[in-house]
Amino acid sequence: MSWQDSLRRQIRTAKQLLVEGRTAEMFFREWIEAIGLEEEIEARDFGSISNLTEYLKVFAALRDVREKVIAIGIVRDAEQDPPAAVFQSVCLSFAAAKLTPPAALNRTSDQAPRTGVFVLPDCKRAGMLETLCWEALQNDPKFAGQLECVAAYIDCLRPKACIRNETKARIWTYLSGFGEFEPQLGRSAQAKKWDWTNPAFADLSAFLKSL
Repeated sequence: MSWQDSLRRQIRTAKQLLVEGRTAEMFFREWIEAIGLEEEIEARDFGSISNLTEYLKVFAALRDVREKVIAIGIVRDAEQDPPAAVFQSVCLSFAAAKLTPPAALNRTSDQAPRTGVFVLPDCKRAGMLETLCWEALQNDPKFAGQLECVAAYIDCLRPKACIRNETKARIWTYLSGFGEFEPQLGRSAQAKKWDWTNPAFADLSAFLKSL
C-alpha cells in the first residue's frame, strides 16, 4: 500500500496519526491497539519526508477530514538532524496545508483540528524508531544476553562490510533471531514482540493519549 492509497482509505476515527512509511504504520497500529486507543486513533502512512507537505494538503482538504477529524498527530524520525529542526519542518508543512501547528514538540495546538508533533526517538536527540526500540530492549535485563550477541556480531561485521545504518542493523539482527517473521519493526509488532509498558515507550504513549 502506497501513501496515495492511505489518502483513499475511509476515515474511521476522529484522531489521525500520520507516520513515516508503511513499516511505521504497521508498528503504530499495533501500539495504538495495545494501549486501548484503536477506537479513537488510526495510523496512516504519509510516505517519505519529501512528500509530507503534499500529503497534508490533500489530506486536510478531504471532506471527511474537515467534518470528522478533531486531531492530527505526526510522528517523524529525527535521523541525523536536531529534533527542533525537524519540528520546524513539520510545522511548515502544517501551515502549507492551512492547519495550525503546535507551539512546541510533544504538545497539541488549541485550534481545531488539534495538531501535535513527536520527533523520534524522544523529541530531544537525533535518531529514529529503531533507536527507541533498541533502548526498550536495553531497559529489560532479560534481553542482556541476546543484545551482547548482537553487539558482538556488529563488531565483527563492522570492519568487513559497509553498515549504512548501525541502529537498524542492530534491530534487524535481533529480530532475525526469532526466525518467525520478516525482521522489520512492523512485522515484529504484529508478532507481539514488544512490551508497550516499557519505560522507553512512555513518552510516546502519553503523546498518543494526549491527541
